Amino acid sequence: MDEYSGLIRVFWLLAGVALLAWLVKFIAAKSAAMASTIKEGERGLVYRYGRFDREVGPGQHWMVFGRTMTRVPVNELNILVANQEVMTADRMAVKLSALVTYKVIHPRKAVEKSQSGYYQPLYYAAQLSLRDAVAELQLEMLIDTRAQLDAALTGRASAAFAEHGCELIAMSVRDLILPPDVRRLATDVTRAKFEAAAALERARGEQASLRLLANAARLIKGNPELMNLRVLQALSTGNSKTAPTIILGGNAGIVPVPGGAGGAAETPDDE
Repeated sequence: MDEYSGLIRVFWLLAGVALLAWLVKFIAAKSAAMASTIKEGERGLVYRYGRFDREVGPGQHWMVFGRTMTRVPVNELNILVANQEVMTADRMAVKLSALVTYKVIHPRKAVEKSQSGYYQPLYYAAQLSLRDAVAELQLEMLIDTRAQLDAALTGRASAAFAEHGCELIAMSVRDLILPPDVRRLATDVTRAKFEAAAALERARGEQASLRLLANAARLIKGNPELMNLRVLQALSTGNSKTAPTIILGGNAGIVPVPGGAGGAAETPDDE
């Protein structure tokens, strides 16, 4: 009888230990589920039974008595507006994409403003701002003022971002794709400009050459001895030149010089 009672006590003791271990594990799991950790670069929105309670910063927070938490990033984020076809003011279709940099400055406003959150409304705001800005410009002006377009886009979309609790840091055009026929025309125009510039330089070079030749002709006309000197210079041999062979027909001299100047004999007139 005593042995049977001892077994019963041991059984209840083991059952109590197992129950205590299960309770400890259950409490630890519940505690882990109720604890929420907010990292640097995040903010937490605490709701109690669906009603906003408070905003918390980085650290560990216990979600008890019907409390839940929504995490919101507050560091810089990016939105890539995909390629879209837009009509310019002169009705030329171009494709553009944009890169948007922003951050959340009012977490509660950003979360509660729209049912779908803040990302999709911001994407649509950036997309519409890009369309409106391009629609006011002609194609040539769009290409020439592409760098200045970034500032215009940022100013145009900032108000829409502020309505959703966000700050627009920068918005810039990422890609600008022209239609094939427009690209071909632009290439032809650029080629024509380069060809015109090359023709102008050739004309300037020819003009300078003609001017030098005219000056040389005037010098030779007034001083025929210069031609003889030029011929003798051409006949002289250098270190790497072979002596040229020149055959003069009849009684012709090199270059006639009036009065026999320069030692060259005058060519007699034919009878």
